Amino acid sequence: MVKTTRTTSADIARAAGVSRATVSYVLNGRTDQGISEATRQRVLEAVEQLGYVPHAASRALQAGESRMVLLVRSAVPWSTNLTDTEDELTRLVAESGRSLVVWRRHGPGDLHSTLTNLGPCVVVSMTELSRAETDLLDSVGVPLVAMDIAAPGGDIVGRVQADHLMRHGHERLGYLTTSDDDLQPFAGPRLTGFLETCAEHGLSEPRVAALPGGLHLSIPAVKAQLEAWQAEPEPVTAVACFNDYHAAALLVAAMELGIWVPSDLAVIGVDDDIFAPLTFPALTTLRLDVTSYSRHVWETTRHALGEGPEPDPYSLAATVVERASVENPGVAAR
Repeated sequence: MVKTTRTTSADIARAAGVSRATVSYVLNGRTDQGISEATRQRVLEAVEQLGYVPHAASRALQAGESRMVLLVRSAVPWSTNLTDTEDELTRLVAESGRSLVVWRRHGPGDLHSTLTNLGPCVVVSMTELSRAETDLLDSVGVPLVAMDIAAPGGDIVGRVQADHLMRHGHERLGYLTTSDDDLQPFAGPRLTGFLETCAEHGLSEPRVAALPGGLHLSIPAVKAQLEAWQAEPEPVTAVACFNDYHAAALLVAAMELGIWVPSDLAVIGVDDDIFAPLTFPALTTLRLDVTSYSRHVWETTRHALGEGPEPDPYSLAATVVERASVENPGVAAR
């Protein structure tokens, strides 16, 4: 149930059966007062159960003085898109006279301790928060903007990849993706868009491989999968990848197997990461318009703060950056 009144340190003291001074000592990490571990645990359990946010943050929120925007991240691997999104949000927030603080969330209990030290005027979350966390924000009067980190319309990524490969005459397609749960908000829509587009054009069902690893993707595993695809009676001639990291791993695997890219196998990635022009051959990929999406998120945030109208629905835009891994420049890599 969402609370209607703010918990105070006196409430914590009553629930834990201690003085308010003891509550203060525990919350401030004092070790010079001879407080037993059992007492400290009782206080911390009462804090968690009652959803207490210490008065320093509460005063700022109640007075409307906070100029801090808290951006909540999960443990999603680094990418150029994520960096660009944070940079654009930082710029937009600064223009409003506020500061953006990026906080990497490791677990559902972390938000409480973070609000103990910070008093944001709004929380923008790149990850799904638990019911307890959303109730906590509601109880202290902090608006929450749930940001879809994959951006609405993420299936367009797979659609553009499929269309591009088909325009180059490829019909026997493969898709290399990830099985990691943390990356499914990106991976799921991309694969769906790819498969739907192939079906709409009457192609045979693409070969799909979901490998574990994220940023620790195993080159031998990619190599084994590619070798299996090439051993089929009708080998795949082009592979779309979940992101540029997977595409780069595929290029290495192809080189080790003696498969020429792009004459024997076309490869296309996603993200246009900083290393994409440096692979051999240079990687054809998709560039996502994260700048416009960041602006949409900030317009939504301003609306939550009562400073502007609710923006129109957003759909992700993706454009092809053509390089040598699909477009054959006359020199294939071994």
